[in-house]
Formats: sequence, C-alpha cells, structure tokens
Amino acid sequence: MKLVRIDHFRCDQPAGKWGLSTYVWVADDMTQEEFSARCDAARDRLLAYEHGAKERAPISPPGYGATIQPNTPDTLTVGELKKQYEEAARLYKEYQDTVQRGRQSFSQILVNESNGRIQYLWKPEPALKHDVDWGHNHGTQIDYSETVNGDYPPDEDDETYL
Repeated sequence: MKLVRIDHFRCDQPAGKWGLSTYVWVADDMTQEEFSARCDAARDRLLAYEHGAKERAPISPPGYGATIQPNTPDTLTVGELKKQYEEAARLYKEYQDTVQRGRQSFSQILVNESNGRIQYLWKPEPALKHDVDWGHNHGTQIDYSETVNGDYPPDEDDETYL
C-alpha cells in the first residue's frame, strides 16, 4: 500500500479555512488515472445523495399510525386511512435512507466502493512501533510532534514546524 493525499477544493479555492486534505492508503499498483477516477466517482456519488435528499425534502414524519385530522373527509374508511399512513411511512423511510447515505463522508464512499484497493489512513497496522518513555519531566516543555490528519507532510513554510 502507498499513502496518498486528496486536496479538496470548492469554487476553485481550497476547501475550509486553510484547505482540507484526506489521506488514504491505496494499492501499490493503482495508477493516478484509476485513483482520480475513483475520487471523482466518490465525489459524484456523495453529491448525488445530497442533492437527492434536498429534492425530496421536506417530507414530514407520518406519526405513529393512521390519524384523523380536521381536514380528513368523512367518507374515508379506516382501511383507506391505514393505506394512506403506510404510503406516507414508506415515502418517509425512503427519504430517511437517502439522507443517511448522504451523511457518509467522502472517505467512507471512496473506501467502500474500492473493492479493497483503498483503505482508511488508520486501518493498516504500522510496520514498526516503539513506546518512548519521557520519564518524570514535569514542567518541561516537550514537543512530542503529535501527528494529526492535517499536518502530514508538514508545510516547511509554517512557523509551527520550524
């Protein structure tokens, strides 16, 4: 596996205040073209989910069962009320499913649809591991160089890393 970075842009500018990146592992034999196509497909899928949810909204929850409202015609039977409720419940369930799919992250869609060729950054176990014991150095300022998602690789122009 090899580590890759995806930089996100909106309106031809870096997304977020300073830019956002996603790191994932990809198969060693994955080409730039395949990776780009998978990223574009994941983006399109996520946007389709989100747009689909917006197109169907607002759909009100149907409640707990068939109910008689002030505007319900007197000619409706109990069976017809139940059918109306079942249809409303079905439409609401479909809407909820669409919303749930749209709440997946970009990396979830990218990984889930890659047939195992892309993995989350944190999934593979490190090849080597070591615990560094700093002892009882209370009050000593130590920069542990904690790695967070947004700082790999560090920007050499950022004074934080100098």
